[in-house]
Amino acid sequence: MSTRKPTPDILDAVLNADAGAAEDEAMVALTASPAVSPPRAARRVRTKAQPPAAQDQTVAPPVPTVVKPLEWEYCEVIVRDYRGWRVRFIDGREQPHWKNGPTLREYLEQVGKEGWELVHIGERHHNQKMIYLKRLKS
Repeated sequence: MSTRKPTPDILDAVLNADAGAAEDEAMVALTASPAVSPPRAARRVRTKAQPPAAQDQTVAPPVPTVVKPLEWEYCEVIVRDYRGWRVRFIDGREQPHWKNGPTLREYLEQVGKEGWELVHIGERHHNQKMIYLKRLKS
């Protein structure tokens, strides 16, 4: 097989007339030196990963844990705008004397201490709002 003669870069020669001579010298230096590979002893030898040494101890397989799904208790509260938002219905039952009852803030503080948490407050409709609470079943 014959060696190919390197072809010059014509565009580079036109744009960089002085740099072209230095590049030609560098090209000659590169083609004159043969490619040298490192000796075999200097090469890195790849080995396959060895399995860990066998031990006499046997490890028991992990015990699967069964996670019980959480069960929630829900409460629906309807509040009415009367001198502030006041609780009128709890789970469909009207509260007696609701007009003098606690405001929404006071009621939420009270039920929060009992473990209830606010999930959603619906939009205002006929001066009323629907509130949904939940807590873990005991």
